[in-house]
Amino acid sequence: MAEIVDFLDRVKKFYKFTHHEVRGLLVSIIALAFIISFKEWGGAAFDFGAGMFNLFNAVLIVALSVLIHDAGKRLWGLAVGYRIEFKMWAFGLIAALVIAFLTNGSIWLIVPGGFMLHHLAGHRLGWFRYGVNYFGQAMVALAGPLFTLMLIILLKVLYAFSPNPLLQKAIIFNVIFAITSMLPIPPLDGSKIYFGSRMLYAFVLPAVIIATILMIANIPVFFSLVMSLLIGVVLWLVYYISFERKAWTGPK
Repeated sequence: MAEIVDFLDRVKKFYKFTHHEVRGLLVSIIALAFIISFKEWGGAAFDFGAGMFNLFNAVLIVALSVLIHDAGKRLWGLAVGYRIEFKMWAFGLIAALVIAFLTNGSIWLIVPGGFMLHHLAGHRLGWFRYGVNYFGQAMVALAGPLFTLMLIILLKVLYAFSPNPLLQKAIIFNVIFAITSMLPIPPLDGSKIYFGSRMLYAFVLPAVIIATILMIANIPVFFSLVMSLLIGVVLWLVYYISFERKAWTGPK
């Protein structure tokens, strides 16, 4: 009970966004919303009214998805004694916009940004890895894709009861978001997981990709999760036997 009260106290004190974070989130959300609504500004002719309506819907999808993704890292970070700061990735957003223009909005590159860890010294007392470290960053980064995966499951359930194009678009967006966030490119979550623990990355990357792809293919959620875990374990073993074990034992 004391641990729950302490966690809620941390959330109350440290779950807040700085002005710099708010600006970065707004720019990221608007840029990504423009990208995913790029093809929806009319059919053969430009339609400003339809475009603004679709852009508004896209903003709702992106804002929900990015904030849920960020919430996972923020909450888990506070649980283990870190404060999370969102950092917009300007170069990634520019690249995403260029790709959208070149492909007429057919390819979505969902890269809003990364994060920084701030050590809450008093809340890390007693932890084996006391300060800021690569493994701690990896575990916090992992919470983002996992929360996105949970959002996909929730959207799939809602879509089963009330199929509509907005929910379908939200599911597709979050599938792409989950996969691109796992790329081992700084400052994305995948880079922090990879450099924090290659063994963890070897399991999580295929598991997340397989789970999201199966769910978007209308495979039942439970079956998708089971298959993704099994494939993740198999590829983890392949990676361990092929690379990590040799690195520890050395050449024979």
